[in-house]
Amino acid sequence: MDVILTVVAAMLVASGVMVVIRLARGPSTLDRAVALDALVAVLMAGVGIHTATQRIPFYLPVLLVLSFLGFTGSVGVARFLALRDEAGSAAADDPEPASASDSGSAPGRRPGEGEAR
Repeated sequence: MDVILTVVAAMLVASGVMVVIRLARGPSTLDRAVALDALVAVLMAGVGIHTATQRIPFYLPVLLVLSFLGFTGSVGVARFLALRDEAGSAAADDPEPASASDSGSAPGRRPGEGEAR
């Protein structure tokens, strides 16, 4: 049993180190958010292993709180990124302002188009 516990603990530490490296390196905000969610999952697995081996049920509420925080954090980051992407695409969809050579015509129109004759 001790060998299995040692192997599992080593795997959790290795995955935690890899997730922290991904969290530090990025390169995007979404990568960091996924890494943070994975770090919470690794932490939950560690607490679960400790709870199972020591047979202490007092850590179960801690697991519930960690799972709630991981879920709400992921949803919050996804919502933030979706709103940021919407704002970025709305700014990209706006037509460019009219230049002085357009002689006062509306953006997107050719000079002389739509004018009264």
